Amino acid sequence: MNVDQPKVDPQGSLFDDADLRPLPQDIGYRGPVACAAAGITYRQLDYWARTDLVSPTVRGAHGSGTQRLYSFRDILVLRIVKRLIDTGVSLPNIRAAVDHLA
Repeated sequence: MNVDQPKVDPQGSLFDDADLRPLPQDIGYRGPVACAAAGITYRQLDYWARTDLVSPTVRGAHGSGTQRLYSFRDILVLRIVKRLIDTGVSLPNIRAAVDHLA
């Protein structure tokens, strides 16, 4: 056995260290993609954003022509809200639950 050779993991490495850098903060999902992932309509998404039930954390809409961008966490919250509505939880109670998650 040669002591000068580095120890090699027999399983190999799934990622290089360079692949583990954090993603840019301005990457997000547009409204239609968020709707499809959460199982809601665009009208619901728009209403929830305008009433601050679930606000996009990557980029909000600022006037005409700008697009909201939702993070992965935002989409998870949208799915939770949808599930709570489907089970009959009232909107004020859902709002309190979402405020607690933030």
